[in-house]
Amino acid sequence: MDLLPTYQKKAISVMRIFRWDLQLHFFWGFVLTLLGVYWLPLYGAGVVVTLIKEGLDLWSKGLWSWDDVWCGLVGSGAAFGFLYSQNFT
Repeated sequence: MDLLPTYQKKAISVMRIFRWDLQLHFFWGFVLTLLGVYWLPLYGAGVVVTLIKEGLDLWSKGLWSWDDVWCGLVGSGAAFGFLYSQNFT
């Protein structure tokens, strides 16, 4: 049984919904919030950096992307949820 074509089709479907740039916003929101374990102000860094980046995009390109904002916020929320579940907060 060859599962590779099935996985490739599913991966293409996911990539249409969750593009690379959205994955990057999720990643940076997640990682910056995880770094709050080492320095307390970084707990909010994922949210702050996401909003500043979109503000700069609005200023330079005249474009605000709610998709980018939501993915950054979800990444920060996922990291905070993980840290909370591990009693790091």
